[in-house]
Parts: sequence; structure tokens; C-alpha cells
Amino acid sequence: MKKRLSIFLLMALAIIMAAPMAVFAAAPPPEAAIGGTLSVEYRFNAGQTPNIPDTIVQFGFTYHLVSQSDPVLIDTLPAERTYTYRIEGAMTDEELKSFVGLGEVKMTPIEVATENQVDKQVTMRMPTNDVEEIPLFREFEVKSAFTGTGTAMKMLERTGVTFEVIDGYDEWGLPLGYRATVVYRGIESEEVVGYYMVEMTYTTEEGEETDVYVIVAEYQTDEMPPPIDIIDNETPLGPGEGPTSGLTPGDVDRLSLQTGNPFIDLLNGNVPLGGFGVTNAWSFASLILAAVAVATAGVFAIGFLTRTKRVKTLQALGSYDEERLVVMKKRGQILRTLTIIGGAITLVTWLYLDVFDFGMVWINAFTPLVCGLLGVTILLSAVTNARNKKVLSDDEDTVDPGYATA
Repeated sequence: MKKRLSIFLLMALAIIMAAPMAVFAAAPPPEAAIGGTLSVEYRFNAGQTPNIPDTIVQFGFTYHLVSQSDPVLIDTLPAERTYTYRIEGAMTDEELKSFVGLGEVKMTPIEVATENQVDKQVTMRMPTNDVEEIPLFREFEVKSAFTGTGTAMKMLERTGVTFEVIDGYDEWGLPLGYRATVVYRGIESEEVVGYYMVEMTYTTEEGEETDVYVIVAEYQTDEMPPPIDIIDNETPLGPGEGPTSGLTPGDVDRLSLQTGNPFIDLLNGNVPLGGFGVTNAWSFASLILAAVAVATAGVFAIGFLTRTKRVKTLQALGSYDEERLVVMKKRGQILRTLTIIGGAITLVTWLYLDVFDFGMVWINAFTPLVCGLLGVTILLSAVTNARNKKVLSDDEDTVDPGYATA
């Protein structure tokens, strides 16, 4: 069930992100693009010997001759011939100006989205050097290739902490305070020039002599850098792996001060209200609602066993019509089972949807759903109790007097 829901959420996210992806995605290279290979036309007149060098330097790379075509008359070729290449890596201005002797050259830089590691450093005063008091995750502004501003808020994970004693020592020689330097690490994305699409066009001018021949020489280089790892979009993030949307900067700061103990955080006032747009912080209200649902299911689970024993006793005494007893038993079991299942679903839903990594709020986006499931559980319990009262009333009218006084 969890896997299916995850796939559904990723499909929905892909549809929503389709529009912004169209803005930043690089156009695919033409099918004729070849990386590391270069085609050069050499012209010569009839009776001449063409000078085809074994190596040439272009685009900042040294190309080596690997093959050449047979001579063909220039008038047998199309009037305009274009060779397309993909040149990996960014180039300097000097390299860009060095394209000579290769016909008409058109360079198109292609920007791609790539991921890089990012570290953020935070300094804070602390009364102790307890690492567990420092939030494991914290939100920072990092580079993003998929937003209009070029930046995005993202949760980074704590990777290192160093402590420095400050304010001296007390009379027992214990430090009065510490300065903690915390390093948070994660991944950011940015747009860089990943490669160039190069189009070299050779043109046959009208009126050229018909005894001009052309040889196409093929060159290759092993100096070209490997292609940059391109990401089409930032990896879809599961619950709790993205920014704390729906929270104000003040709320995020209060989350960073939480200790992980709900009761201490409540007493310290470090639990923000949250809201129905918050998805990356767990809800204390949902915890209470789920606990009530579990308690209700527990009561009915115990009642289920007790009721089963009583029905068996009445059946043994023969004080009920057998057909009526069977119907009463089936209906009671169905209602109790549904109530127990309702409580269990409420708990499982809260545990699955809420994210426990980044802190606690009073309400979040999933609180209404948990509340609705609790409502269904309570409604089922009310119906079950009403039916039980009716059955007990019938018991008093139909049970054997001798059994009732025993």
C-alpha cells in the first residue's frame, strides 16, 4: 500500500512539475551530433595533391586523423553542407575565438542542471556540549536550477559539530557555556554550461570551377572531458525530505530549538501552530486524535472477547432462539470489527503521513484526515453501543429466570 501511494504521489508531482521543467530543460542535441569527432572538408583542384594534416587543434582539443573519404567533385555535393557536433565542457573566450578554417561555425552553449554538495555553517551558544540538543536537520537557502529565482529553501542534515568553551568556568571547574559550530550538508542544483552544439556549414558558391574536388577528413580526440551528469529535474522528494512549506521563518527557528521531547517542547513554547499547508512536520493534535482512536479500538477489542463468551454462555443455556442468537452474534461481530479497524486505520494513517524528522507543530496538512477517521471510529462505536443496549434489554426479557438469579 505504501509503495503504491508513493508511486501515485510521484506521478502527480511529475504532472504538476511539467510546466516549469519546460522552461529550464535543455533542447536535445540533433541526431547527427557526435562527441569527440570532427569532420573537415579539404578542397583542391584537379592535378593538385591535397594537404591533409594528421592532427589539428580546434575547440581547445587536439584531433587526430582517423579516416578520409575519396575525392568527389564539388558540384556533385549539395550546395550547403552542415556537420553537427557536440563539444563537452565549458570553453574560455580564447578557445571560442579559435575556430578558424572550418567553414561557417555556429556555436550554441547549452546550459544543464547539475548537482553539487553544499555545506552551511551555523554557530550557536549552548549551556552544555550535548550534541543531541542540536537539531539534526535545518533549513537553508541553496542554489536551485528549477526555480525562477535560482534559489530554494531546502533541509540540510547535520554532519559535524565542534564545541568551544566560552564564559570561563564556575567554582567547581565546569564550563559556564559553549559555542557550537555546526556543519549542515546537502545537495544543491545549478545551471552551468554543460556542452556546446556546433554547426559547421560549408557552401559551394555559384560559378566555382567544376574541377574542384573535396575530401572529407574525419578526426577524433581523446582529450574531451566526460559529459556532465545532467538532472532533468530535482529528484522528487518524499515526505520530510523537502523544505518546510507552510511555515514562517520564525516557525522554522522554533522547530530548530525543539529537543525531540514533545512535553518539554510544549512547556518551552517551541511548538508552532502550523497550518493545513504544512507537510514536513508532525502534528501533536493528530497524535492526540490517533491515541483516542486506538483507545476506542482497544475498548472494543476487549469487549469483543467478553461479548463472545457471553453469547456462548446464553447459547449453552438454551435461553435464546437459536436463529435469533446467530443473527445477534454476526451483527455484533461486524460492528465491533469495523470499530477496531477504524481505530487501527487512524493510527496507521497518522504514522504514515506525518514526518518526524524536522519537528512538531500543533496541526498540519494531514490533521483533518486523521480527525475524519477518528470521527468514523467514534460513529461506529456509538452505533455498536446503541445496539448493545438494545440486546441487553432483550436479554432481560428472554433469559431464563433461573439463570438471571444465579
